[in-house]
Amino acid sequence: HSRFVVGFGLHASSGGALVREALESGIVRFGPPEEVLTDNGPQYHSWRGKSALTKLLERRGIRQIVARPRHPQTLGKTERFWGTLWRECAEQAVFRTVEEARERIGHFVDYYNFKRTHQGIDNLVPADRFFSAESEVRKSLEARVEQNALDLARHGEPRKAFYLTGRVGEQSISLHGEGSKVVMTDDAGRREEVDLSTTRRRKQNPT
Repeated sequence: HSRFVVGFGLHASSGGALVREALESGIVRFGPPEEVLTDNGPQYHSWRGKSALTKLLERRGIRQIVARPRHPQTLGKTERFWGTLWRECAEQAVFRTVEEARERIGHFVDYYNFKRTHQGIDNLVPADRFFSAESEVRKSLEARVEQNALDLARHGEPRKAFYLTGRVGEQSISLHGEGSKVVMTDDAGRREEVDLSTTRRRKQNPT
């Protein structure tokens, strides 16, 4: 197994339609797999009749393998990926919106696929195994991966700093940003700070 992530979805809710959307996205990009391994969640599998995902896989000629209940080892590689994503990205990240989280986790998936070596595949990156002889395909995909993909995943796009100077009467002042704060400094070195995150909370929750 290559560990290469061919597609993912990130949404505020779970549902079978979203699972099928992520699957179709991966198929469009990389072609259909021979088989798909899923757990027993209702978005994947139905104990009565066939789930919509099962029907989709059958139409496409893809075999579905359903993991045994209460046997996480069957999905061990997937569980390992979730742990890696949490420890190396999500645990220290702050996402302001679902859309931002989706974009930044996309950067992490790029980093994981093309730059992060894996002991389980002889210290190769997943793309080495996934593409094997198809080096030109790999090169064209890898070219779009940001060099700082992991930093973008953890911290998002860096915010541009600002610095302003001026005079109020006879007093020289400067304004600059420090994180969520705006800091005013006069020519005597005295500082006044305004925390914009606190100000926003006050506006949203007037008393």
